[in-house]
Formats: sequence, C-alpha cells, structure tokens
Amino acid sequence: MTSAFDVSSTIVFGTELRILLNSEHISYGEVHATLKEKGIFVGNSEKSTTVPLLSATLLTPSNFSRLIDSSVNRDSQPKIKVSALPLVSASVNWIEPLKDHLFTNLEDVLGGNGEFSSSPEVVVKGPTTVSIPYTIRRQDFSKDWIQRELYFNGEIVVERQGTSLNLDFVSTHSSKETEAINRRITSRISQVLHQANIVAKPEPNRITFGSFSNEERVRFFKRLTAGWGKALSTGNVLDIEVSLDVNGPPLPVDPEIAWMKQSVRRLTIDGERLNDIFLMANENYYKHYHIQRMDVTFPFVDGTNKGESRISFSFSSAGRMGVEAELTFECVRLSFDKAVNADAKKAAASGVQHAIRSLIDAKHTEMLGERAAVLPPVTTP
Repeated sequence: MTSAFDVSSTIVFGTELRILLNSEHISYGEVHATLKEKGIFVGNSEKSTTVPLLSATLLTPSNFSRLIDSSVNRDSQPKIKVSALPLVSASVNWIEPLKDHLFTNLEDVLGGNGEFSSSPEVVVKGPTTVSIPYTIRRQDFSKDWIQRELYFNGEIVVERQGTSLNLDFVSTHSSKETEAINRRITSRISQVLHQANIVAKPEPNRITFGSFSNEERVRFFKRLTAGWGKALSTGNVLDIEVSLDVNGPPLPVDPEIAWMKQSVRRLTIDGERLNDIFLMANENYYKHYHIQRMDVTFPFVDGTNKGESRISFSFSSAGRMGVEAELTFECVRLSFDKAVNADAKKAAASGVQHAIRSLIDAKHTEMLGERAAVLPPVTTP
C-alpha cells in the first residue's frame, strides 16, 4: 500500500482532481461551494457543469482540505430510515429467533463494504426492543485515494410499541457502506422471522421514492412541515430541491414551466419564496417534477428545554438513485435557547427523532388512506 496522502502540502489539479470530484464521495453541493470559494459563480450546480470548471483550476491545500473534511463530515453525520414489519400475532416471541439465527454469516452481511471493527450483534434492551450496533472500517483505498482510514457506525433498533402488531425498524447509518449493510440486516431480520412464521411478509414495509406518484410525493413532503404534538411546532421550510421528471407527462405549453425542459435539471427553491413559486403553489405542476430534498426548521420542546432543530428529508440509496431509494431524515443541527448539559442534549435529540418518526408514519398513513379512498371498489364475480 502506498504512503498516506498529505492533504496539507499537496496541490491537486487536472485528471486526478476530476476523478475525485466525480466520485460518490464528493457531492455536487461540495463542488459548487468550492467553486464559490475561488470566486467562480455558476447557476447550474450539476457536476457535468461544475467539475470541468473546478478541474481547470488549482486547488490549494486549504481548498482541498476543506473539501475533503466537508465530505467526511457529511458521511459521518447519522442519517435515519424507518420501516415496519407486521407480526402475525401479539403473543409471538420474535426476539429469540433473532438471537439464534440472525448472524450465521457475517461476510454476507458485510457484502464487501470494508470490514467490521466491531461486529453486529443482537442486544436485548427489554421485552419489546433490541438494538444491533456495529462499526466498520473503510479499507478499500482504491475508493478513497486520500489514503485515510475511516470508521463509520451503524445501528438498527427493532421495537414493538404498545399493543401495535408492527415491529418498527429504525436504521441509522453514517456512510454508503453502513447504509448498504443496514439494508441487508433489515432484510435478513424479515427473512428469519418470516421463516419462523412470526411475521406476515419476507420484507419490511419501506417508504421509498417509488411509493408515491409525483403529486403524492410533493404533498407528502409539504405535510412533513406540520410538526408533532407539543414536541415539535409547525416547521419553517428553508429550501426544497426539485428536478424535472424527464419521463413524466409532456410539459404544458406554458412559459411558467416550459423553460424547465431546456434549463433546469435540479432547482433549489428558497423557503421564504415557497408560496410565490409557481411549481409549489400550483398543484397542476406537481406531476412534472420530482421533489428530492427538503430542509425544515422545527421549534421543539423537551421537558423544560426549548430550541430549534434543522431536519433534512430526502430519498437515499446505497447504490444508484431509483424507485427503491428510501425516505431518510437527518438532524443537521440542534440548538437550544439556553445552555444545557450533554444529557439534556442527548434527551432532546432522542425526543426530536421520535417526533419525526411519528410525523412520518402519520402522514404516510394519511396518504395511503387518501389513495385507498379514491380507488374503485374491488368486485368479485
């Protein structure tokens, strides 16, 4: 193995820089931000536009260091997916089969994504909850030519709440590798329990990009600003990212939207202008575009502590984005009205996460109910 890459004293340019910028480790937003640092401002943030521009420049060690640190920090930030699996009965013991049969082959679970520095195991938290934590080390340096040895955590919590017949999965990942591993583990959990006749399905119910039509997806995201009980007040949208559905219905002959066909693949809409933007204000346009991401700030209350949380909702997949990309949320920032200790911060973060999970479940159930109400009744011969 070659010696470690010295970020602090190397100027990167040309072909090597272009390869790195086009890799999955660097986001389009990070490339766009680095261009701005160098005084280059472009309206289109697509990599097809920005990478050639940045590759034609020289990145100073400080430019390069900030770009890499931003990428690593983004990867390391915990991101959460939720799914559910229906039990066949309230009396079944679903924990014992997981303890006995879940991890018979760790290589299958790993799937070539680095190596485990802390292997996953079933940790029983109580009669209705288990957690499965683990840590991986990224060691395939061909994918990360800066030669850093990086560690990423993952965890899956499976719990049954109250009298519900659902097992709720909360999957937390901090990199593409742990995102892929979580997907394999949740599938493996479902298969083990299905083979034991404990659950009704061999795969959990996931909220995916393909779960919605274009119109439903926009309405669903807008409803995620509603807040939840006393824990989360109504949210304020910071920005929304949309893209034209190139496989959707033909654009109307209307100057308000026809220009999108030639001009925009990805558009970020400022939250303050949300109600003034025709794409969001006019439901007739919903079918023509995909909503990709939405950042919202929610005022929160946790016991005697108050503050504001910034939550980013998006669809994410360990592979190429497609209909199977799952709804993901991330607490980008948590701020408090007054100084609090570490335990209070942890409790507030947990409370916000639980409220967001409840909000997602309620609005998804609401959407499914509306869809069922407009479907024609099924008749039998």
